Amino acid sequence: MKIVGLDVCKDSVVAWVLESVPRNFRQHFKDRKRREPDELTFKANAEGVAGLLALKPDAVIMEPTGVHYSWIWAHICQSEGIEVLWAGHQEAVHYRKEHKLPDKNDQADALALAAYALAHWQQSEFFLEFEPGKVAKLREYWLQLQSLNRIRNPVVNRARQQLAREFPEAALKESDPSKTDGMEPLWSWLAGRERNLKKNNFYYDKLYAKSIAKVYGVEISHFTRRLANHICDLRDWEIEVEIQMLEILADPKFAAYRAVMTNFGIGNRPQALLISQIYPCTKFESLGRFKRRLGMAKDENSSGDKETMNTGNGSKLCRSQLYMWILDRIAPQKARPQNEIGEKLGNFYDSRNAQFQNNPELWKQKTIARQQERALREFKEKLLKSLLPMMTKEMAPQVEAMLNLTMQTMQISLAASSEKLAPGAKSQEVKRGFGKLVISQTAAYGCRLLFKELKKAIQ
Repeated sequence: MKIVGLDVCKDSVVAWVLESVPRNFRQHFKDRKRREPDELTFKANAEGVAGLLALKPDAVIMEPTGVHYSWIWAHICQSEGIEVLWAGHQEAVHYRKEHKLPDKNDQADALALAAYALAHWQQSEFFLEFEPGKVAKLREYWLQLQSLNRIRNPVVNRARQQLAREFPEAALKESDPSKTDGMEPLWSWLAGRERNLKKNNFYYDKLYAKSIAKVYGVEISHFTRRLANHICDLRDWEIEVEIQMLEILADPKFAAYRAVMTNFGIGNRPQALLISQIYPCTKFESLGRFKRRLGMAKDENSSGDKETMNTGNGSKLCRSQLYMWILDRIAPQKARPQNEIGEKLGNFYDSRNAQFQNNPELWKQKTIARQQERALREFKEKLLKSLLPMMTKEMAPQVEAMLNLTMQTMQISLAASSEKLAPGAKSQEVKRGFGKLVISQTAAYGCRLLFKELKKAIQ
């Protein structure tokens, strides 16, 4: 079995070939580390692809970070009949650290990936799964919409700056898409776009006629109108992509998923991303794997003196969407779905929020404790990293014991001074931090309910 680990760069991949798991990773890497020019760094061109294929691997393994750069390599390998495996970023990092390979080294990363694949060969639970076809298209369309939104925002901001001098009455007005034609009234008016409306809307004509800028001879510039045209073009493009996405979501095989998510108050766009990650739901045998895939790897724990959540694994994009779903649809009472799910999520959010509101000083102390724990952990990691080059295998237990004793001493010292440190935690920062915590807790709980309802719906 020949496995090639590929560390993906912007215009190349760094490869490491393995046929068995090394007994001593550090020594294996030291003996075989390549110098520049590296014959196993392949550029994204015909020569580089030929070089990779000449290795004749049974499988290649990559991380899905930098998805746009890794996609072409995965596509080429699959087209050539080479199996493509994907390792989660956190799993790859932990595996590299566990075997004491150097950090920030492309060759070491490629070696760790290849060894990880061999160590877990034919154990599907250790690898990420990406569904092909329509499911992959859903994710692609969602990413395109996100990109369009990022392109659009600075253009809108610049146009509003122009309006502050040329049409100040409209500069800060919201311009939500019309339910009739999907166009945004302000930018359509500025761009001079024809609109398909049953009734003519002369709102901005009337508003501009009374504008102080017009009264004092300031006209709307050609630059501003061109910006508005660009915004309208991006909106048209966004509608095109969204229509394509909705056509895929209309497939009957997604009907049960969409019905459940709609019941949760999750909109079309987040549905597309979530379905692209979890379809088919039958592949998740446990709640833990389901939550890990969505970036909600561990429930928040508000008991005792710890407020923790392991969010290092899974999809950061999904975690962000779940957070926004709670913020927009569950936190505001009026926006909650009027059903049993909305009631459960609302009650959960309200109860967690009340814990903070009723005892802010307790949360302040917990914030300080958490900051201290994080500082200690970072200090230990840096100290251990500095000792690694001179540490032998026999020394490891003694060094670990010494570090633990040092950490305990520092923790006692910090705990004794916590009262003095308390004023350093600003009330507003504590409030904002625990507001985010409550939202994340509710998202984790919502994820648990979602798994249960999906399993019930697709039986």
